[in-house]
Amino acid sequence: MTGYLSGLSLPRQVLALAIWPFIEQMMAVFVGTVDMVVAGHLSPESLAVAAVDALGVTSYITWLMALVFSAVGVGAAALIARAVGGGHKGLAHASLGQAMLMAVVCGLLVGAGTYILAQPIGQVSGLGSAGLHWSTVYLRIVSFAFLPSALLIIGNAALRAAGDTRTPCAVMATVNIANVIFSLLFVYGPRPIGGHGVAGIAAGTLCAWVIGSVVTLTVLICGWGGLRLYIHRLRLHLHTARRIVRVAVPNMYESICGMWLGNFLILMIVGRLVGDATLGAHMIALRIESVSFLGGLALGMAAATLTGQYLGMGEVKGARSAAVISTWFAAAYMGIWGIAYLAVPTQMVRLVTNAEPLIRQAPEILRIYGPIQIFLAIMIVLSHSLRGAGDTRASMWITILSIFSIRVPGCYLLGVTLDLGLPGIWLAMCGEMTLRSLAVSYTHLRAHETEADLVC
Repeated sequence: MTGYLSGLSLPRQVLALAIWPFIEQMMAVFVGTVDMVVAGHLSPESLAVAAVDALGVTSYITWLMALVFSAVGVGAAALIARAVGGGHKGLAHASLGQAMLMAVVCGLLVGAGTYILAQPIGQVSGLGSAGLHWSTVYLRIVSFAFLPSALLIIGNAALRAAGDTRTPCAVMATVNIANVIFSLLFVYGPRPIGGHGVAGIAAGTLCAWVIGSVVTLTVLICGWGGLRLYIHRLRLHLHTARRIVRVAVPNMYESICGMWLGNFLILMIVGRLVGDATLGAHMIALRIESVSFLGGLALGMAAATLTGQYLGMGEVKGARSAAVISTWFAAAYMGIWGIAYLAVPTQMVRLVTNAEPLIRQAPEILRIYGPIQIFLAIMIVLSHSLRGAGDTRASMWITILSIFSIRVPGCYLLGVTLDLGLPGIWLAMCGEMTLRSLAVSYTHLRAHETEADLVC
């Protein structure tokens, strides 16, 4: 173990690596939450409902963007963590260069595709005329943020893999401050700067991501985070690029073909077969539950980093222990939030919106979601531990099979066929996540029983 972690016990290593990604991820979601809160308080109430519905759909597209970039980050992080653990700085720098080259290509392609397809995306989602208009406006502005977002997300993943979790947190703090300032300025400021509604929200988000990417690139070019981005490393190096892609592609399949496509199909069910106001309630519930989810995600990132670094040092036992300790911490944290979702869901929803049609529906969803938090914690951490070991295929197949054989059919059956509406859809989602956690636990246990599988 290198750097400031070397003198810490394993539980403290987990917490030291998790705390900054947790704050970072919370702030990353806060960017979207600020957009949702501003939209939810627009006047009149009909505009607020349409704006929340529109941002609900666009959040799936920005999520897709993040999944594509994060998949590249996972591939680079697995290589960088092993290289740092084994003391191979040259390989770490080479991996960073190839990852950032991929960031440029992915950012340009995804941004162009989103701009062109902005209106069809809203149409497929079943938005009404007002929601369709605002979602198209928002997506076409935010599509210009995808290149800087790619540089920021992948650069931060590389820094975390090298053991620097503080810098990505500081970068996201900068992004959040900029987003709040610019979004409020473009919406509520004096004209001609302010008064732009949903377009102003999108413009504020664009400015924030551009500023964040500039900060991240500055850190990497100067080498302040333990990794350094050299210009000559940006030339395509097929051997290193293939090693990143070998890990990234299964993760990308899992993220896009599994999690994103499956959940977008559910969004279509909600939007077309349940109703517009319910679509907004669905998205608000997702925003609120992310507070719990992201704590587990941060501990999963810590497990992935420690798994990769301990395996790089040849210490399989340390990798196992890191996964177990991270899981216990995640279960405790998310279990507390599960209790909160059961106890005070209405108060949480009122923090996001004052539109009564949304307040009537969202709290019931949080009550359904509360009891599965510990299962979700297990699934998140152990999946990340497998990825940190370089085994992204097992998690990929579990996710794809589970979502398309259980989640999507279950949501349609309970929500539409049995006419249980949005609560039925969330019951199916929660049931699927519980079953998937059991499958991931079994796979991780088998990997530990055979050390060769864990090492991949």
